[in-house]
Amino acid sequence: VRDTLILSVADALKRRTRLADGVPTSLADLGYYRLGIDDGWQACGEGPRQAYHGTDGTPLVNNTRFRDLKALVDYGHEAGLLMDFYQINCMCMDTYILNVNRTWARQAWKGNVIQLRDAGFDGVKIDNCGDDDGQGYAIMMDEIKKTGKPILVENCNQAHGKGPPRGLPTNSSDWCNMHMFRSGGDIRSNFDDTMNKLQRTIPFQDINQPISRPGCWAFPDMLEVGNFGANELATIESRTHFFAWCIVSSPLFISFDVTNDETVDRIWPIISNREAISINQEWAGHPGRLALTDGDGQIWTKKLFDGMAVLFLNRGEEPIDLS
Repeated sequence: VRDTLILSVADALKRRTRLADGVPTSLADLGYYRLGIDDGWQACGEGPRQAYHGTDGTPLVNNTRFRDLKALVDYGHEAGLLMDFYQINCMCMDTYILNVNRTWARQAWKGNVIQLRDAGFDGVKIDNCGDDDGQGYAIMMDEIKKTGKPILVENCNQAHGKGPPRGLPTNSSDWCNMHMFRSGGDIRSNFDDTMNKLQRTIPFQDINQPISRPGCWAFPDMLEVGNFGANELATIESRTHFFAWCIVSSPLFISFDVTNDETVDRIWPIISNREAISINQEWAGHPGRLALTDGDGQIWTKKLFDGMAVLFLNRGEEPIDLS
C-alpha cells in the first residue's frame, strides 16, 4: 500500500460513471464514502530497539510509501470523503517492545492520537496487536476524547475478553466506548467464512435488549463482496453475503479493488441496491436477528418502521424448503 494507491481509490469512489435508478452515481453517493488506510504505513524498525515509534512516542511513517499523511487526508476531504486510519498495528508490531518501558508506551499511545489529530483523520481502527492488557486502547480512547474531535472508532477487539478496558460490550445499556466492535476475528474471502462471521453476530441480537445498536454496532468485519471470483456462483455468494450484512445492520465497508472497472461493473447491481442499503441503515429499535435455523437453512429478520425485512438463507450445497 502507498499514497498513490490511496489517491486512486479516492478518485474511484467519487467517479460517476455508472447508473443507479437511472442516475449517474458514484460509490460515495451510495454511502461508501469512508476511505481507510490499513497496515503498511509504518517505518518498520526505524525507531529504538526496532520499534516504529520514536523516543518521544511519535509514530514513524514510511515516507517512501506515504510522503505526506496530512496532504493525503486533505485530498480525500476535498473529494468529499472521510478518511480513516489504522493503529496498534500487526505489521512490524512493536507493542511488546514499547511495554518494556511503560512511560515510553504511554507516550506512544498518545503519539498515535496526535498523529490522528494533526493529519485530520476522521476515524481509526484500533487493533490489539500485542496490546494484551488493553492499556494502549484505553489510553488512546482517553486521548481521543481530549481532542474534542469526533473520531469514529472501530475496536478490533479480536476476543480480548468482555467489558473495560477493551473488551466486548455485555448488555444494551452498559459500557461501550467504541462506535463498532468486531464480533469475530478477521474475515477471509471465502463464502463459508462470511457465513461463520454472520453467526458471530448472534450474541449481540437479543430480541428485547440488543447489544448491537446505534453508536455500538456489532461488526462482522468488512464485506468480501467482489472477492470470491467472477463466475455465476461467486456472484450469488456476493449477493447473499451483502444482504446478510444488511439484515444485521453491519457497517458496510467494501474491500474489493474499486479501481478495477471489470470488478465494479460485475457487482454494481449488488452494492448499488438501494432497497438493501436502506434496510441496513434503518433503525426501528432492533439491528436484526436470527429467527430460525433448520439444518443449512436460516431465516433472518429485521424490524422496520413499516414492516419487517426477511432474509431466507441457504448455507448448504443443495436446494432447501423454508416455507
